[in-house]
Amino acid sequence: MSERRNAMRVPIGVYLDQIVGDETHRCFGTDLSPTGVYMERPFSELTRPTREVQLELPLPGLSEPLWARGEVIYDRVDGLFHGQAIRFVAMARAERKALERFLFEERRALYRPYVRLSHGVRVVRPAKRNAN
Repeated sequence: MSERRNAMRVPIGVYLDQIVGDETHRCFGTDLSPTGVYMERPFSELTRPTREVQLELPLPGLSEPLWARGEVIYDRVDGLFHGQAIRFVAMARAERKALERFLFEERRALYRPYVRLSHGVRVVRPAKRNAN
């Protein structure tokens, strides 16, 4: 079975916490899908007795961070950063729905500025801003 995520990813830029045992590591998430997240953190020694981690993921527009249990399926280490692909293995139903709503809105926003005409011309349309 392939470990590659098949779900559509959305680029993000959020800080999140990865809890391994009783240690918290600050990470930076760079893409998110309904099935997982890719994140990086400055390289340092990390003892991980298991591939399971706990994630606290604050998302823009949500009042509370999402909590999920995940499994590390990919590690990438270079001289400065430790990148990890995490597959979500457990998340509360309400938080899963909040994640799916967030991703739907983010995907929609990615494609909102363009209106495709029948003859192949793309017209840029300014995105509507909420008055929050």
